Amino acid sequence: MLKLEYSRDFLDAYYSLIANSKADKFRGLTFEKYYNIFYKRKIGYSLKEILCGDFEKLSEIKDKHKTKFKKDKSIRRMFNYDKVTSKVFKPLISKLQPKISKYIEEYGDIHTCYFCNIDFINHFKIRDSKTKNGFTLDHFLDKATYPFLALSIYNLIPSCYICNSKIKRTNEIISFAPTSKEFDFDKKVKFKTFIINENLEIEEEKDFSLLLKEDYGNMYKSYIDVLELDGRYEYHKYKVIELVNKRKLYPDSRIKELAKLTQQTEEKVKQDLFGEYDKENLNKRPLSKLIKDISEELELI
Repeated sequence: MLKLEYSRDFLDAYYSLIANSKADKFRGLTFEKYYNIFYKRKIGYSLKEILCGDFEKLSEIKDKHKTKFKKDKSIRRMFNYDKVTSKVFKPLISKLQPKISKYIEEYGDIHTCYFCNIDFINHFKIRDSKTKNGFTLDHFLDKATYPFLALSIYNLIPSCYICNSKIKRTNEIISFAPTSKEFDFDKKVKFKTFIINENLEIEEEKDFSLLLKEDYGNMYKSYIDVLELDGRYEYHKYKVIELVNKRKLYPDSRIKELAKLTQQTEEKVKQDLFGEYDKENLNKRPLSKLIKDISEELELI
């Protein structure tokens, strides 16, 4: 639902983090050198392309190899993401998952789930000034099916536990990933209300339906369906009612009065009254896309 972008510095530091990792089983070599000697010819791409290639590059690599490495224990051992030893094979290095999570926690712009925008997934302090994070890292392209992409940063989506472990799991979303260059879910798909009250008014949740609708296409249908977004946002119809009721209390004439009284712009007054809907920072607050879309529908912005 929210586009995820990384800076060049972030990508370079991530590559260094993984490429320079060592393990006893690497025979004294770094991850990068071990890959170049034993795996580069087999996969046919540089480690930089594997770890930091954009999503379009990852899709190219996936399409070239398809599922031929799915049961390849050697590839799975090399690119093992999990921090525990598998029952099926022993990884060459098994501490990358917490290292990756810690890196994204410290240097990523992580606030709400990039899949659903329903829950906070930020990091927080615990005892002794240590920190924990509230996110899981979903492999948009399943790591069991495509083990060579298990450590690829553009394949890792910071998400809530519900999206990752209870709903999406290994199901494939047949559309763009939040890390895709062309991912424009916010522009193409909008929350819309459909009034079913005979008086054509919204007073209670039963008076309307709330659905995500894509303009002129269905490229994001799989995304909406796999993540069960319509059903999950049904619970948050109360937010729509709050906006509708505030709109009744604060028509344009009243907003103009408040702007003049407080010496603020009408836009600032609206934002204070109706909540967060800054389209440049949708990832900062839960339900921000819902609030923005309904605010536009009510002509608040």
